[in-house]
Amino acid sequence: MKIVAVVGPSGSGKTTLLARLVPEFRSRGLKVGVIKHTHKDVALDTEGKDTWTFTEAGAAAVGIVTPSRAAVFLRSGPDVETLARRFFTDVDIVLVEGGKAMGGLKKISLIREGAERIAIPPDELLVVISDGPVAGDAPFLRTSQTKELADLLIATPLPPSAAGAEDLFSKHDACVLAALRKGTVGIAGAGGLGSNIAVSLARAGVGRLIVADRDAIEASNLNRQQYFVSQIGRRKVAALKENLEAINPYSDYVVHDVEVTAANVVPIFGDADIMVEAFDRAEAKRMLIETWLSQRPGRPIVAASGLAGYGGNRKLHSRRMGDLYVCGDEASQCPEGVSPMAPRVAVVANLQANLVVAFLVKRKGRKLKLAAANRP
Repeated sequence: MKIVAVVGPSGSGKTTLLARLVPEFRSRGLKVGVIKHTHKDVALDTEGKDTWTFTEAGAAAVGIVTPSRAAVFLRSGPDVETLARRFFTDVDIVLVEGGKAMGGLKKISLIREGAERIAIPPDELLVVISDGPVAGDAPFLRTSQTKELADLLIATPLPPSAAGAEDLFSKHDACVLAALRKGTVGIAGAGGLGSNIAVSLARAGVGRLIVADRDAIEASNLNRQQYFVSQIGRRKVAALKENLEAINPYSDYVVHDVEVTAANVVPIFGDADIMVEAFDRAEAKRMLIETWLSQRPGRPIVAASGLAGYGGNRKLHSRRMGDLYVCGDEASQCPEGVSPMAPRVAVVANLQANLVVAFLVKRKGRKLKLAAANRP
């Protein structure tokens, strides 16, 4: 996916240009998305309508589907680039009307003759569009050169930071990826196990992760957890969400900065297809396993036991007991003076993540095949 902003003063012709570009791209077999960006607070819904009532009641997201269109209203909307990458996943190019302050995006600058030009950093300026004289040595096209502009946009290489989901997961089998994208995984704990599990699942392309942890990042965490020195002192779940979005911005990450208890397991993780236990303390592990198995029968939980120290590769394994899976050596305890170390922690975390991926591909893949078989 390519995302390009069209910027210019009011009345410079941004809407007119976009209205010409859309059919030009469509004539070349490309799917186009358009986002209107504005700093003004405009009404997106109608007071008194059902969708407005649900939003006012506190719903984080409200959707409406009709035979010809669909819309989603978000209480706290993401930035334009995140919105495009999350909801325009099957689009080849997204054109943003406005967005002069959005850093990092390539921009088309429209200049109306006699009007003041909007300042754009040279590394973000793609081309200047104007029918009047233009100072400087920036690439330049006339407003009538729609085909030439389309050629330029298609030929412009994507910066690495703007790789699309189709690029990130291009090596995945389409059926496997579709199954993973439909999956929701709960992760209780964002420490050595939880942060490593979350990173692996994000890289695999799992569609939604729900993570809960109440701790802050300490310097001693960095020897085995997926955080950075600059994040010391921050809440783990907030920092983890930031890191996951930097790795894979196309999945949904829901985080809860709370202690997980028997009373809130289902309210927090109830939507998860599969649960992952990533706690340090034995009593917390037991509580989560017992609560999940009793209140979410038929939905597996993947736990860890025995990952201390180093070495002992041949002792690490996974074992199934009904809907409970246990990964580790199920025996080791940290000897005095030896803390959990990154290699063994990561191995066990990835045993857990690997079981999650296998479950989602099997369960979700079966549902997708059934849906395809029943489709008229």
